[in-house]
Amino acid sequence: MSEVLTTEQLREEIIRLGPWHYDIEVTSEISTRVWQEAPPGTYPESLGPVTITDVEQGFFYKLRRHYPDGLAGRTLLDCACNCGAYLFWAKEYGAGDCFGFDVRDHWIKQARFLAEHRTEPSDGIRFDVRDLYDLPDLGLQPFDVTLFNGIFYHLPDPISGLKIAADLTKDLIMLNTATRSGHPDGFLSADHESRENILDGVYGLNWLPTGPLVLERILRWLGFADTFVTWWNKESHIPGWGRLEIIASRTPDGLEPFRAGGPLKGGAFKPKRGTSESPDSQDESG
Repeated sequence: MSEVLTTEQLREEIIRLGPWHYDIEVTSEISTRVWQEAPPGTYPESLGPVTITDVEQGFFYKLRRHYPDGLAGRTLLDCACNCGAYLFWAKEYGAGDCFGFDVRDHWIKQARFLAEHRTEPSDGIRFDVRDLYDLPDLGLQPFDVTLFNGIFYHLPDPISGLKIAADLTKDLIMLNTATRSGHPDGFLSADHESRENILDGVYGLNWLPTGPLVLERILRWLGFADTFVTWWNKESHIPGWGRLEIIASRTPDGLEPFRAGGPLKGGAFKPKRGTSESPDSQDESG
């Protein structure tokens, strides 16, 4: 059984493990956002800039739209899971076993800290430091839902990488990625990035889709019968870059609840933070 830390001890540990990218509640008194109170010079500049983002409400909205009665024990895979925020939230919504991995030890240390000290249950969630391309060697059983947030455009071969995740997905995949602006939709655009910044990839080479069309074509090729673009920002704070999210289902017309819109049905879960049912917090992560 883990040691119960005081609020001040939790604060010190959160700052020590920073910087953090996701705002996630640890207890009712403290969240990971307190890392921003760290004195200047606490973190080496080599880590690069890290923004804090709060996407909990948007994630819950999507889960409730597709699974109005809760996840009911469904299993989740989170590729490039960062601190594991999405899996902790999914567990609150009734998820079964979950596996999250990230290529950077920095994020997995945070995820394991949260698993040990969060007030909400984290049983059945496992984290590991892994490269996506090594996943087939683990002998994993397919998951009901796969999260592919902020990883597609960090990969030197994103189609092979997405196929690895798709082969481990039985029902639904959620994909969030940066995009290349100013070009016709339907292409992948090569770019390069730092290997050191912790919000970048580790390969140096990356590919940005020019819009949702190229992703829809890839996902259809991978066996997903239905796709739905939840949002697309054609321009972001980075010149020439945008951001989009697309969801894909193995079932034909499986995403009709998103197309239909309207009030959320069911009432298995009400998010704790506020009462908003805003459809999409637009995650600029990774």
